[in-house]
This record gives sequence, structure tokens and C-alpha cells, in this order.
Amino acid sequence: MITFASNSLTTLSHSLDDITGLSWSSPYHTIHSDHVMTIEELRYQMTSCFTCGVSWTDHHVSLDCSECGGYAMERPCPSCDGGCGEMWKRDLTRTHGTNKAHWEGECKLSHSQTNQEQANTLVAQELCSRLEKLSANS
Repeated sequence: MITFASNSLTTLSHSLDDITGLSWSSPYHTIHSDHVMTIEELRYQMTSCFTCGVSWTDHHVSLDCSECGGYAMERPCPSCDGGCGEMWKRDLTRTHGTNKAHWEGECKLSHSQTNQEQANTLVAQELCSRLEKLSANS
């Protein structure tokens, strides 16, 4: 019957009124539906773990949370386990998007190792070239 549709619409309008009057609570803030977040609140939320709720800016971390990854906003270089002395910064967008810790930085050892590998390759090529010349002259 058509009365079913009109009852559903009435129920829906009442439900929406109920929702707009609700407030949600988190351990840190109470958020009302008419509350607009300040920049500071938004920054605090973005620099906190969406999974476990700790604040990375306050240097809090959960060791068993994959989004925290064992570190707050910075960590020693993961490529060389901190051997190069570089600190990598948390990539907030990728971390929140994947619920797994992601870091931005550059390992100073890997560049020097790459340069060393290139130098070794050039030396090896030069040695091969000279050995071929010696073999041809013999």
C-alpha cells in the first residue's frame, strides 16, 4: 500500500532529526553535530593514530599498532636501521590512507653504497679491458 511509503518518509524525517541532535564522544573531545573543528583540532586529529588514538605529536606510540609502526612523528632511517644517522618523517597521508606506518626520508648510506658499487663496476670494467689487451699481446 502507499501508506507504507508515507510512513517510511515520516520515520526517515524523524530519524534525521534524531541524528542531528546527537553528540559523539572520543577520549579527547566531545564533538557535536553543529561543532566546527578549529585548525588546531584538525591538526591534532591528523597527527594522531586513527587506529589506536595515540597522539604522535605528544611522542606517544603503541608498539603493537601497525599504523603507529613503533614510532611517533620521526624514526631512524629504516633502510640502514639508523646507521646513516638520518631521521625520517612520518608520511601522514599514506599512513592514514593505508592504516600502516609510512615514512619519508633518504638513506645517506644507500647513496654512498650505490656510488661505491658504481665505482667498483668501473674498476672491474677497466681491469677486464686491460686483461683483454694483455691476452691479445701474448
